[in-house]
Amino acid sequence: MATAELGAEILLTQETSQFQVIWGRFRKHRLALIGLAVLTLLFLFSFVGPSLSHNNPETQWVGEIYGSPTRAFPLGTDELGRDVMTRMMWAGRISLILSIFVTVCTVMIGIIAGSISGYFGGWPDTLIMRTVDVLLTLPTLPLLLILSAMTLRGGFPLTSPDFLNRFFGWIWGMPPEATGNIMILAGILIVFGWMGLARLVRGQVLSLRSMEYAEAARSMGASSWHIIFRHMIPNSMAPIIVAATFSFGEIIILEAALSFLGFGVQPPAASWGSLLNNVRDYMLIQPWRAFVPGLAIFLASISYNFIGDALRDALDPRLKL
Repeated sequence: MATAELGAEILLTQETSQFQVIWGRFRKHRLALIGLAVLTLLFLFSFVGPSLSHNNPETQWVGEIYGSPTRAFPLGTDELGRDVMTRMMWAGRISLILSIFVTVCTVMIGIIAGSISGYFGGWPDTLIMRTVDVLLTLPTLPLLLILSAMTLRGGFPLTSPDFLNRFFGWIWGMPPEATGNIMILAGILIVFGWMGLARLVRGQVLSLRSMEYAEAARSMGASSWHIIFRHMIPNSMAPIIVAATFSFGEIIILEAALSFLGFGVQPPAASWGSLLNNVRDYMLIQPWRAFVPGLAIFLASISYNFIGDALRDALDPRLKL
């Protein structure tokens, strides 16, 4: 009993020291700490801010049209007399949560596809990697524009599951039926976003499957799936985490680009990209309405990149404190 307690204490100490090593490396990157603080402020602005606002993002004529910034409306009012600050808060919810949802889904698909391809080899590897090669050769942005246009015109053959519409409608504060196009946009981004991570995971698994601990697991009768999920994926998590942090910023920028072109988030919903699209005709009247959502997109994406750079160094076992 005492031996078991001692072993558990040693294991806990080792885990704690490993976290301390990673945190010690991470906090040396001051830009990453600034990025973490900026992302925290953006999430607070988007999720706590609306509860402090007295205005509804879709209520018109709460102020004069094209209103200048005042104490009541810090960012003024738009062409319909809506509070721009409140719309920025709710738009941040869509931009941030959409990037998280798309990134998590692409990471899961990439991990599973890359692990199967790298571990089993043979025809599964050929099938998955040739699919990746084909998708990577397609012009992504034109295809996204075409598929998004089909969605807007009701010509897209698929719909998002009702439970997803209800869940994200609750988060975004909109009716479930209004989230359908946003979820289809998320699905399109997922379909074209998992290939790079699949290649990364495949390379990691190819180098890990011949390790001694993998051979020992096979000799003890462990199944292939047990080895993949117990050994291959956990030992590949460091590069996966780094790639995921970069993906957050990429998704935010891609969604903003589609929304700015009019093929992303549609009214009455709003994202930071669609706010940029709405202000195109009023740039000379209210230039700050373009600057503020553009600044939010810039800060969110560059913060994720700084965090990714720091994690890449912090999770590298070859580095020393």
